Amino acid sequence: MAAECEPMPGAAHNPIPGDPNLKLLRLRLGFAVVLSLASAGMILFAPEQVTLAGVVASLGLLYTSLAAGWAAALVPVDRQLLLVVQLAVDTVVLGLLVQFTGGPFSMLPLSFCVPIMFGAYFLGSRGAMSLAGVAAIFVGGGHFGLALGWLLAGRSTPPEYLQGWPVMVTALHLALFIFTGMVSGSLARKLAQRGLQKRRSEEDSAKVRCEVRNILENIRSGLMTIDGSGRVTRINPAAEAILGLREKDLLGRHLAQVAPQAGIQELAAVLVAVADGQEPMKRGEVQIQVPGGTRPLGLNVNPVLDLDGHRDGAIVIFTDLTREKKLAARVREADRMAAVGELAASIAHEIRNPLASIRGSVEILAGELDLDGNLDQLLGLVLKESARVNTIINDFLAYSRMRPVALRRFSAAEFLAEVELQATQHVVAHGGQVAVDFSCDPDDLDLVADSSQLTQMILNLVINSCEAMAYHGRIELVVRKRDGNYILEVADDGPGIDPDIRDDLFTPFKTTKDKGTGLGLAMVARIAAAHGGHVEARTAASGGAVFVVVWPQADLAAGTGDPEEVPAAEKILV
Repeated sequence: MAAECEPMPGAAHNPIPGDPNLKLLRLRLGFAVVLSLASAGMILFAPEQVTLAGVVASLGLLYTSLAAGWAAALVPVDRQLLLVVQLAVDTVVLGLLVQFTGGPFSMLPLSFCVPIMFGAYFLGSRGAMSLAGVAAIFVGGGHFGLALGWLLAGRSTPPEYLQGWPVMVTALHLALFIFTGMVSGSLARKLAQRGLQKRRSEEDSAKVRCEVRNILENIRSGLMTIDGSGRVTRINPAAEAILGLREKDLLGRHLAQVAPQAGIQELAAVLVAVADGQEPMKRGEVQIQVPGGTRPLGLNVNPVLDLDGHRDGAIVIFTDLTREKKLAARVREADRMAAVGELAASIAHEIRNPLASIRGSVEILAGELDLDGNLDQLLGLVLKESARVNTIINDFLAYSRMRPVALRRFSAAEFLAEVELQATQHVVAHGGQVAVDFSCDPDDLDLVADSSQLTQMILNLVINSCEAMAYHGRIELVVRKRDGNYILEVADDGPGIDPDIRDDLFTPFKTTKDKGTGLGLAMVARIAAAHGGHVEARTAASGGAVFVVVWPQADLAAGTGDPEEVPAAEKILV
């Protein structure tokens, strides 16, 4: 499953973090306080230049606009328009304050540079130049209006504000406004470009991180990295599953400290060694401890380099080799079974015919001779043991020369009824008292298998259970279908599985019975494998043995091939 990547915050919005209107409101509030203090200073030190009512009204308008702007910023309005309105109000209020604090002689015209710079920051270069033009109109227009009034009044002596210095100051103010607008606009444009580049860089970095995360989370191999001090810096989900550990329990911790409790000492030793400067490991193999035993890992370990090319940790990529080990064991088992088949064929030719001659001759002698005492018993023993040898040879040949699987579809209920009858007759023939109960779930279940081989497999399991229970007890068999697999379960209430033969339960010729050949359960495993499945065995909690055969629902058109080429079944003993 692909990892979901979160979008970059603010990637499609204004480069100013958060709501720009709220940020402008905070800046305007500070500017309003400064204007209030400056106005109060002029009232105290130059009251003759100040129109008190106009100053108070102008400041009142400024603070009213702050309150209105704050309220508007909390409701869904056009954010860009709200920025323009706020800056326009500040410029108008500042123009009024200039006129009410002395006009050409006011100390406030330089304050116009503040809203101009605000305009550059929040509205860009065009906003800065627009506000610079408005400021020039207020300052220059006010001065021009005073001059026009003097001309219309027809006075002969020009007033002070039309003489050299005030006119020059006003001209300098106008030039400063335009210069401030141009410079701040240029800086704002560069800032916007850098902000755009930064956002694109962050988006590219986020995309790369997302792609890397998707790759790491979806590869089937485990991956772990440590830094130069041995701390775990990364572990992917596959590594968590293979090691049986959680990412939060490893990240930031020293691997050597975690390893003993986690059972990954060998893995940790190799990884830390490479991080400390040893040569990388290619196609290595280590063992880790997992519940129930050990797990083999195939791994590659390489150093992690920093930007300067110095070793700064190590990375390991590993896979669980359990399945590969099992497949290798199956191949070896298949090769061994092929050799057994050749040996069985040779034994059949070399022993079977002479044995038949010996048995026939002894039977003739037994019919013609009238023997007494031990001689008659010895002759009977020869006949009995020769029959037993013949049985062993027949079982041997059946195991080594099992015919190819012939799949067909048939009713499970009808099939089990026939096999149950055969199992019952076997119990009766041996004078036993075994309750046999065969069932399928659901009742109309159809099976796809080789019916004759399936019969042989079930009877072998039943006979094995009967012999284990000394033909007294109960055997339950149920067949069901789950997740596209057929499951056949045989349970008895005997003594369970002998611990001495747990590891060799399905191995040919391994038996603890006095008269057993050791091929019954081996034949069960071979038939299961020929159907593409496997057999499991365990001791039930309440006692008794449980055998479970699982094989997939095959395609009748595809077939399963020659059973000689099918690996031996898995052996899982609990």
